[in-house]
Amino acid sequence: MQFLVQPIGTVHNSRMDIAITDHWGAVTSTITVDQRFGEDCLLGLDGFSHVDVFFVFDRATERPHYRPRPPRGRADLPPVGVFADRGPHRPNRIGMTTCPITS
Repeated sequence: MQFLVQPIGTVHNSRMDIAITDHWGAVTSTITVDQRFGEDCLLGLDGFSHVDVFFVFDRATERPHYRPRPPRGRADLPPVGVFADRGPHRPNRIGMTTCPITS
């Protein structure tokens, strides 16, 4: 089975270091929603404190193999399988984050 995902918007921020995937807490991003949804598509969103953002790691590549490995490349941590690792190099490269709504 295949599942086609069509983007509904784009995330923009000033971060350029895609190889470093930690420390996103201080980064402010802007999400631009595609114009096809109209100017009222976000009506009522201001009543919420957070939004779940599903995204594709579009600049990451899939791993060449899926043998267990230490998370974050840290030798002091025990190896984990691909579904216990939170890195961007994963099957389908789909991610999710919960973000506070600031405006």
